[in-house]
Amino acid sequence: MYRLGVDIGGTFTDLVIQDAATGLIQTLKVPSTPADPSEAVLNAIRQAADTHDLGIDLSKVTQLIHSTTVASNTILQGVGARTGLLVTEGFRDLLDIRRHKRYALFNAAYRKVRPLAERSLTIGIPERIGAQGEVVEPLDEEALRQALRTLAAENVEAIAICFLFSFLNDAHEKRAEAIAREMLPNCFLSRSSVIYPQYREYERASTTVVNCYLGPRVSYYIDRLATEAKATGIDAPLQLMQSNGGIIAAAEASTYPCRIVESGPAAGVIAAAYFGSLIGRNNIIAFDMGGTTAKAGLIENGQVRLAAGQEVGTGVNMSRLLQGGGYFVGAATVDLAEVGAGGGSIVRLDEGNVLKVGPASAGAVPGPICYAKGGKRVTITDANVLLNRIPADHFLGGKMKLDVESARAVVEKEFAGPLGISSEEVCGAIIEIANANMLKMLRIVSVEQGYNPQDFCLIPSGGSGPVHAVELAEELGIREVIVPPAPGLLSSQGLLSADIRYDFRRTHVASADKIALSDLAKLITELRAEGELALSAYKPPPGRTDVIVSADMRYLGQAYEINVPLPSLEFDETARSAIIESFHQAHERIYGRRHAEGSVQFVNILLTVIGRVQAVRHPELNTGEGAPAAIMYTRTWFRGQPFENCTCFDRNTSRAGHRWQGPAVVAGQDSTIVVPPGWNVVCDAFANLLITRAGEKA
Repeated sequence: MYRLGVDIGGTFTDLVIQDAATGLIQTLKVPSTPADPSEAVLNAIRQAADTHDLGIDLSKVTQLIHSTTVASNTILQGVGARTGLLVTEGFRDLLDIRRHKRYALFNAAYRKVRPLAERSLTIGIPERIGAQGEVVEPLDEEALRQALRTLAAENVEAIAICFLFSFLNDAHEKRAEAIAREMLPNCFLSRSSVIYPQYREYERASTTVVNCYLGPRVSYYIDRLATEAKATGIDAPLQLMQSNGGIIAAAEASTYPCRIVESGPAAGVIAAAYFGSLIGRNNIIAFDMGGTTAKAGLIENGQVRLAAGQEVGTGVNMSRLLQGGGYFVGAATVDLAEVGAGGGSIVRLDEGNVLKVGPASAGAVPGPICYAKGGKRVTITDANVLLNRIPADHFLGGKMKLDVESARAVVEKEFAGPLGISSEEVCGAIIEIANANMLKMLRIVSVEQGYNPQDFCLIPSGGSGPVHAVELAEELGIREVIVPPAPGLLSSQGLLSADIRYDFRRTHVASADKIALSDLAKLITELRAEGELALSAYKPPPGRTDVIVSADMRYLGQAYEINVPLPSLEFDETARSAIIESFHQAHERIYGRRHAEGSVQFVNILLTVIGRVQAVRHPELNTGEGAPAAIMYTRTWFRGQPFENCTCFDRNTSRAGHRWQGPAVVAGQDSTIVVPPGWNVVCDAFANLLITRAGEKA
């Protein structure tokens, strides 16, 4: 029996195959197909069945898990559904007004992103639910029907329903949905009391509209992929990775596409947590550098940090301070920072003849110049190849030959000549600029959250991640870098490590000192019942489920909250005191102060249910002495110490116990590892490479 995980990247689509009986893992990379991403997924599956080395029987596939960028790309490219929005009368400008934050405060030319539901397609309906959940004004059904006729005449494909205070009483939204389904049976519908049952009307409306905007295209993609996968011979149902790092059935992903916006990046962080747990590392910074972007997430005490929501449509997220530039999506999300610095990021000179790297990317087509697929613009990958940091003759295990000279000619013509420096100096500067951008991103998930990076190890992934990881760790003071087996396919491996996960939330504003503990326990019991019902469809084995309870809390008068863990069962006065103290500590860690005399409030209660799936098994390596086989000896550029003589090792020949020192380059099937001088490498029993500063213990 086989388990398959497929992840679509900007340049390559990765397939990981696990033999459920032996734990043996096999991998496959195929070029991505941007015009139709599902084609690359199907190509990978067909090759897995047809390739002599793999030759798996697709009828024996028991699980097919997929992470995709279709949802995020639909927003970035502006190709979603024509969406209408029904709101309470008087709130027609909700999406235009948004929040008070200005994304680019000092940019006079800045304009907000256009609402995904145009104002002309936003209609106010006479109705009103009060702040305590009472009916203030009944729903005007005739006005609603007229609004639906208007939207039908405008050829809308999806309709979002977001009435005031529906998270307290959803009777009007339910009735509006029923009438809409009766009148427009082919329209994709979402109501806010289901999508995001939480206070703050802009965030609730934005999340519901995003879900509708994505719905038709994402559901078509998922349905088509599930049908085509079945046609290849796979009987196992399709499952998808959510933004929160859990997996859900394809049908649910089609209904709630807002939950899979960060599908791909989440999988990489989940995999980093898994590989860290194998060797007892619980505090980890996961660093993923793919073809288009670099991403980072933090794992503390073995738990992946999550955010209650995210903004999409801004391109990159360089700081928690830069909010308000995109579309808010209120779905639990692996807390990520992102920057446009991938292997395919394009290099250019600006108006002042200053070297710039990214955020535009050459992507899969045409790709870097050295790929010889028509690329004409220099990228980070080209720079790494020209500096011998990626061995040209052993790229993808020697299966893909690189055109080094074409890349060199463009560097000399477009950069070295105008800047009056050598091509090697240009490439070195490109690496330095890319590293500087990624250092900002890594500090966002650590320092900006009150963590010291030196207390964490770094686990890189993506095709380019291990090339830059050790240099980034050195700059941050991180003492250990762990490169798992097949780091270029880590997101796909994360799919096989992910659990079933559902998040539920309920707004409940109350003083932490005065809230009746029985009311809190009752609310959590209700959320637990919802969670158990959701998990029951997957039939998890006894003892394989977990429940995590937390609360969004704040000081009275604050506008934003901090998430704090809660006990899942027992609530007494001792627990109350511990919860309040946990909030004080979290506030002090992030902001450097606590207001011990201040009144603390509960705002939202959150409950997560997790169904643990079959753990990925990794057969242990045979032991060996010395170092892996040397492929060649070369001169390679290292940061601060250009062009050191070093050995290029073949990672495929590494065995448990192998040790060697930097400077070195380690060539693998899917990624290259650059080990600067002053760092040592040890291969462990699970084929992880533990890279530590000289003098540190692995």
